[in-house]
Amino acid sequence: MEDIKLKDIGIDEFKKDVYSYYLEIFPEDKRKPIELLHSSYEKHYTRIIEILYENEVIGFMILNKVKDKGYAVLDYLAILPQYRNSKFGTKALQILLEQEKENSGIFIEIEKVGLGKDTEENLLREKRKQFYEKVGFKKLNFDLFLFHVIYTPYLFSNIKNDETMIIREILNIYEAISGKERIEQNCKIIKKLK
Repeated sequence: MEDIKLKDIGIDEFKKDVYSYYLEIFPEDKRKPIELLHSSYEKHYTRIIEILYENEVIGFMILNKVKDKGYAVLDYLAILPQYRNSKFGTKALQILLEQEKENSGIFIEIEKVGLGKDTEENLLREKRKQFYEKVGFKKLNFDLFLFHVIYTPYLFSNIKNDETMIIREILNIYEAISGKERIEQNCKIIKKLK
């Protein structure tokens, strides 16, 4: 596992070397348009990362951040099918968390367990949830209705912040990437009853 490395790449390398995997792994309704990725990369909001094992691409991550030392949103983490279930994803995520330890933390959204279209999808969501929890992500006390999907947000935090502050900063990232109007129309915070 010592041979796992993360390598930042540019948008052109992404299009050339990784984009076909992105199209293959993520269904159309889960992908951001390439123009949006390109725009956020050009504005220095998006970090595109290849995951390498013995110098071969085995996966990738896309991380969004708009403020130095602030929170980041891990938009995508994908290990190519032939390398899954070999702890590569765990190791790559641990390396990323170490690289980002000077920042407030890393935020992720997991499609809400139990709301999948079938048992298989719900099992996949549960597996995803367990993966992030095992690495140290903690579930936040709200759900997120984002582009017609309900997500359960998780955070790997390096600092102590209340959820109002976390929500504000995450919404700022969404707005910087997708535009304020688009987020106002397509993103709602669902507070859980205590």
